Amino acid sequence: MKQILCFSILIVFFHRVGICQQTVDIKLNQLLFEESFGELNEIWPVQTNNDNFFVFDDGEYFMNRTKKESPYAIISNWENDITSFRIRSSLMLGPVENTNQSIGIICRASKDGKSAIIFELNKFHKFRVRQLVEGRYQIVTEEGKDGWIKNNIIKGINEYNDIELRTNGIDHDIYINSQLLYSFSMQESWEGSFGLFIGPETKGRVDFFNVYADELYRDPSKIYLTEKEIKNLIKENEYLKIELEQSLDARAIELENALRILEKQLSSLDLINNQLDKENSQYALIKSAVDTNQVDLLLDLSHKIIESTLKNRQLKILNTILKDSLVNMKINFENLEIELFQKVIDKKIEEQHFIDSILIKYCVIDTTVYPLDSLLLDSIPFIDSLRIKVPELNAE
Repeated sequence: MKQILCFSILIVFFHRVGICQQTVDIKLNQLLFEESFGELNEIWPVQTNNDNFFVFDDGEYFMNRTKKESPYAIISNWENDITSFRIRSSLMLGPVENTNQSIGIICRASKDGKSAIIFELNKFHKFRVRQLVEGRYQIVTEEGKDGWIKNNIIKGINEYNDIELRTNGIDHDIYINSQLLYSFSMQESWEGSFGLFIGPETKGRVDFFNVYADELYRDPSKIYLTEKEIKNLIKENEYLKIELEQSLDARAIELENALRILEKQLSSLDLINNQLDKENSQYALIKSAVDTNQVDLLLDLSHKIIESTLKNRQLKILNTILKDSLVNMKINFENLEIELFQKVIDKKIEEQHFIDSILIKYCVIDTTVYPLDSLLLDSIPFIDSLRIKVPELNAE
């Protein structure tokens, strides 16, 4: 009997070791979905009703399920087609008196809500894995009562438990606080949505929720490039950057020139506007008089304008006469100046003739030394050189 009991204990021991061995060894390090609950979004719902109170709260997702009869599944609005993945999340149970409270994660949830895999924790350091098939729960962790298995690596209320679920599509490994907790397998692989699970009369918080895929997975909504393609794109981007900068510089010069032209045009417009303002102000009184039928004021302004116009014309004529008089005075002055100089010259010639006559009459010339003819000839050019005829200017 003792031998049979020992054998049974060994069977249970090896069975537990078997379900805690790592079965998923593929690399699941390609981050596809990341949620830190830092701000509201369309991925996770916000509900505030009599049964549920789900809100974003200072970088956490707060959940409060007040209904006693049933749990609630919170499915994210993130579509995907992956079958091999890794979920990383951090969940915390809040303090409540209910003994049935639980919190967990959901994966492979169908759109009709009839199939999914659910992993959940409770405040008694226990965990459970269930599969939803055609709307009915099937317990995967059959070893425990109602599927609940206790493990002391699971933390209690008001403490975060870091959860990691890895799967290659068939095999599944669950880690709690970086330690392998449980492994199980499914007969088939299917894709589905991800979400959170909250039990009846349960409070809880979620710090983050991330989903990773196989490093060889290619998301249809993304573009994947080789290293060579990336280098070519970087090179092309640098070329386009230089070309854009040059284009922008040329455009900036064009804009500067255009601005200068506009500034000049604006200056011209300002001058025109100022002139128009002056003219408008001059005619404002006339317009006012016309508009208000002030005939006397209008007649007075008309007389003043006519008088001002006639005075301007007279001033222009007088100005022209003065200019002509100045020109005539200048010409007369020049003629007078020439006449005076001519008289000086004539006076000088008369004096010379007088001196020559005296010399001829009273002085004896030694003709043996100076012939008489030579003396007379020498004096003639001198006399003629003093007489210069200058043309006289006539004043118009």
